[in-house]
Amino acid sequence: MMWTLFIAAIAIWVLQTALTLWQFRRFNRRLKELRQSGPVAIGKAKGRFLAGAIVLLCIDADCRIVKGEIMEGVTVFAKCRPFSALNGLNLLDLSEALCEEQGLTRQQIKAALSARQDYLSYQKLQREQQLTPARR
Repeated sequence: MMWTLFIAAIAIWVLQTALTLWQFRRFNRRLKELRQSGPVAIGKAKGRFLAGAIVLLCIDADCRIVKGEIMEGVTVFAKCRPFSALNGLNLLDLSEALCEEQGLTRQQIKAALSARQDYLSYQKLQREQQLTPARR
């Protein structure tokens, strides 16, 4: 009886790992497709009791959001789907109030603001690397 439970636990763990890798590959494919349209800001909001959310915001040279996709859910079967609520807005102008006006949920707002913050951090890092001479 104990061996049966042990083998079942291992089988479930292997299945979970395989399904997680499958979801990760689907996500990476969508990200690659979006990156062909321009830079992509990625934001996430972890959900402990609520479903988590990952937002992909494709932006143009002026930081206007051209296209967005969102992955929400609590299972590995969550898929990226179109997310047009922020299209046309400037990524750098996103705020909690603006996101609420657009009708976003709490997790979507957290993810969108996370994308904004991550993009700002990336830009700051890029500026610092340009100012610092390369060490050999």
